[in-house]
Amino acid sequence: MNVFSRFFLSSLLLSGAVQANDTVSNANDAPNFAFGLGYGLLDQKSLLNIDFKVNIPISEHFSTQVLLNSNYLITGSSKDSFAQSEFSSNWFLHNDYGRLGLGIGISELEPLDDEQESERDVIAQFIGEVFLRDFSLTTNYISTETTLSNITSSRIGLSYYINEDLRASLYREKYNVNDVGWRVETHFQPKKYRQVGSLGVIARTGQDYDYLGVVVQYYFDYAVSLKQREREFH
Repeated sequence: MNVFSRFFLSSLLLSGAVQANDTVSNANDAPNFAFGLGYGLLDQKSLLNIDFKVNIPISEHFSTQVLLNSNYLITGSSKDSFAQSEFSSNWFLHNDYGRLGLGIGISELEPLDDEQESERDVIAQFIGEVFLRDFSLTTNYISTETTLSNITSSRIGLSYYINEDLRASLYREKYNVNDVGWRVETHFQPKKYRQVGSLGVIARTGQDYDYLGVVVQYYFDYAVSLKQREREFH
């Protein structure tokens, strides 16, 4: 975890240094912090997700992001229970019509059983998104073969904003070695509390694992609709 900590801090320092040399477009273009907590059943086994994300606008069309994502698969046996952590730094070029992003990071898989060795890998990520009024077309590729997260997985799909604070999405997703399946999710940000966060429900089916869970995200920023938030920050 010391490697992850150094990577995270260096990414923040680099992003902050770049931001200091440029001028953001308005008062709302300040760093955006988000904390996510998710829980669900993956093939009747408990899967806990903890995510922390920092979005830093650099200019009108350029931004960077630091993402810490942790998954804990709890099976009741140390033989197949494990923790997975992904720390990554992502960079985005965007406008009113879409976004392109590239990222690099470190992934570590740590079994609960001390007799098993941990696995560590460098990961690369590509993100592409097109905005069409109330629709978004999304593609996301991540190089690691095993990712159980609610956020970082290889996928392609379509999102529809029913209103400014309610989104429904359908994805074709690869999340664990060769396991490919469908993912349906909806996210709702109550207007009364939209400065606080959002609630999401996720259902996923695959060749080996089915998943059903919820995710709560808390935002440390200004009041803004879910649609605007997700188009400004990935």
